[in-house]
Amino acid sequence: KLLIVGDDNQVSPTPPFIEFNKFLQLKRHYLDEQPFGDIMLPGYSLYDLASAVFPGNKIILNEHFRCVEPIIRFSFQFYRGVTIHPLRIPKATERIDPPLVDIFVKDGQKRNDINFQEADAIVDEIEAIVSDKEFENRSIGVISLIGRKQSLLIQKKLLDRIGQEKYLAHRIVCGDSATFQGRERDIVFLSMIASPGQSRTQTDRSIEQRFNVAASRARDRLYLVRSVELGDLKPNDLKYKLLSHLRDPMPQANDVDQEMIERCESDFERDVFKALTSKGYLTIPQVPVGEYRIDLVV
Repeated sequence: KLLIVGDDNQVSPTPPFIEFNKFLQLKRHYLDEQPFGDIMLPGYSLYDLASAVFPGNKIILNEHFRCVEPIIRFSFQFYRGVTIHPLRIPKATERIDPPLVDIFVKDGQKRNDINFQEADAIVDEIEAIVSDKEFENRSIGVISLIGRKQSLLIQKKLLDRIGQEKYLAHRIVCGDSATFQGRERDIVFLSMIASPGQSRTQTDRSIEQRFNVAASRARDRLYLVRSVELGDLKPNDLKYKLLSHLRDPMPQANDVDQEMIERCESDFERDVFKALTSKGYLTIPQVPVGEYRIDLVV
């Protein structure tokens, strides 16, 4: 009996480099009579195979524990038909406000999958973080959204700027989405790299997987460092969707807030509710508990 755990919305295995004719020869020799032979090819996983062979036996887990809600909401779009329940509520010592930070690099230019200006902006911000005692126990990740050249550049600049001791103390990792598969960090930087006139529309399945992984590695704060504006991108581009998310991360939650405000029974209660929700607290008014009623639960 088998229990196979996986997520087909995360980064798939990278196919090995095999000469095409050799590849076809191996496929004909070993897989021609296999009913699911096409899913046994390089680039697929045991999870993909099991999903095809046993399509009715899949159980979807819908509770999310890693990221605070404003961060993980971007990934909801990749799990169509599933209601994800974000359950992470950080302790007071863990909470970082705001959880989403958008940094626009005005003069950033993409050249050969590298954006030096974005790299410098990230290094500057990380230097400030590791110099602040408030963040002394925080882990940090840097993810390049296009290839690994950018992450390698940032890694070199960080080691030169902050030194190996701080680099290791904050468990800093620089890489692409595949590097972060199965990993998490308290604070994560995403380098978009693309610049006006140098931006390819990113929409296909493999790009969705990479963006899903990249945007869901941060526990408490996610930085997006970019050199493009919404007007430079097409609405179906995942870069456009990611930037739009940072500008309005909790649209459904805002609708719920309005419903909750209507439950409040006094102006004072409404003022307290608005003050708490503006700071990011999940607040529920008028909660019955046994024979009593609690005006606000935070």
